[in-house]
Amino acid sequence: MAPIEAQAFKEGGKKGVDLQGVSAMGGVCFFNLAVDTPNGDMALLEKVMEGANVEVDESAEERKGGAGDLGKCFLSAGDKQLAVYFHLPKALSEAKGIKLKEWAAAVLAPVEGHEIIEESEEFLKAVSAQNQEAGRFPLKQRDDAINAGFAWFREKGLIPSNDDSSDDDVNYAEAAGVEW
Repeated sequence: MAPIEAQAFKEGGKKGVDLQGVSAMGGVCFFNLAVDTPNGDMALLEKVMEGANVEVDESAEERKGGAGDLGKCFLSAGDKQLAVYFHLPKALSEAKGIKLKEWAAAVLAPVEGHEIIEESEEFLKAVSAQNQEAGRFPLKQRDDAINAGFAWFREKGLIPSNDDSSDDDVNYAEAAGVEW
């Protein structure tokens, strides 16, 4: 594995452990996250997903992966394009009544010019090329897509609502070290 591929796999492994921790603490099973290493490269984004989904080796010094049963959308903004990679395990889809295409449509709605380049029952890949004349910038598109996905999660009741103004609310993502 090339060094950059190993770095992408490692980033995915760390994200996987973080997501598994958030899910264990708060019951959240769906995530839209920015990842840095791929820089908009779909092949490297695939390595991130692979790292996140790898089975946890309990004998390893450092835990990696373990998020294969969670719904994830990883978004990577580069100089030339935005790359987006969804994983929705079939069992989770059936348990929560969520369809991959519906989730992808919500996340990709603000991403003008996106193209779905591959899809299967559990995975979907999309890209959107930068186009300065049209005002399409990968970093802005990534942030807009994450916000749209978060709003959709709220609408579907997939994340705890913020209606309660209690002081004992815990930001499970922050507690697990996940940066949105």
